Amino acid sequence: MLQTPRVSPYSSYIIGFKLDAEAVNIVYGSQSGIISERIRFVFDPNQSFQSFLAMVSQHSDKLLNIVQAQHLPLPELASLSVTGSYNAPQGLLVSSRDFPAWKNETIKSQFQLLFNLPIYIEKHAKAGAIAEMLFGAAQESKAFSFLDMGTSLNLSIIINGQLQAPSNAHAGAIGRLRLPSLKTHPDDPTPTLNEFCSASGIVAQALRKQAAHWDPETTIYQIINAAQNDDPYAIELLAEAGTTLGQSLAPYIHLMRQEMIILGFPLCLAGTLFSEPVFKAAQVATGLGLDEMPKILASPLANRLPELQALAPAIHAVRNQTKP
Repeated sequence: MLQTPRVSPYSSYIIGFKLDAEAVNIVYGSQSGIISERIRFVFDPNQSFQSFLAMVSQHSDKLLNIVQAQHLPLPELASLSVTGSYNAPQGLLVSSRDFPAWKNETIKSQFQLLFNLPIYIEKHAKAGAIAEMLFGAAQESKAFSFLDMGTSLNLSIIINGQLQAPSNAHAGAIGRLRLPSLKTHPDDPTPTLNEFCSASGIVAQALRKQAAHWDPETTIYQIINAAQNDDPYAIELLAEAGTTLGQSLAPYIHLMRQEMIILGFPLCLAGTLFSEPVFKAAQVATGLGLDEMPKILASPLANRLPELQALAPAIHAVRNQTKP
């Protein structure tokens, strides 16, 4: 691994990581959110954390070699957006649906050893909320929520312009909400919100309900693209998932009464094909008028969102003078 000099933690250049089962994104960018270089690799989620670190080291070296070849400054901060239950005070990734082999991994200290840099870590939902505050739909908002929508649904909350940070590592995992009304047989396990409304859940529903219509290797991106091209099967899938999500958000809407709920990646790519069913179902379930409802919108950052999530923890910390 290339070693970078120790400098002030309030510098401009950042190496950022977004980790999930689909892929690992590594980016080199600045505090302004401009990303100069990027690299992406796929990792077997059943491999060990140490195997993962070896691949991170290998691909980061490639990225930093490209940076040096262009005579760009080496990064002076590291930033990490991680999926799963992250214990921030201990720097410990307790568990992750995306990486089932990882248990109580000392992710913060391991990344610090690997890069010899100050590192800032947040869960995907918090990193997404920060990205929206810095560069997206929530730049003028003081009260909103961000819903991360990968393999599991996780919610982060902003109140009075402050990111809320519950001490419990599992906080925000609303995808674990059980839905007894959607059981298809009394003896079946009670399904969860993840199984119907997460990106991986929607794909599973497509293969279960519409198997003849979809290739077994279908991805959420293909479903979204098909819906945007007026495929009625895909539109139905997004509408059903949106309706289930909207109904499930109703108690939370009554509790918080925030200005907006922002839907994250990758479902944000579906735009109103997904956000409108969520809003309509939430309005019916809450019984609120249009003037009382929060806005429910797809993140306008779209494909930029994962890369900005990678940088967001460090940018937020620098702007708020937070120590790593």
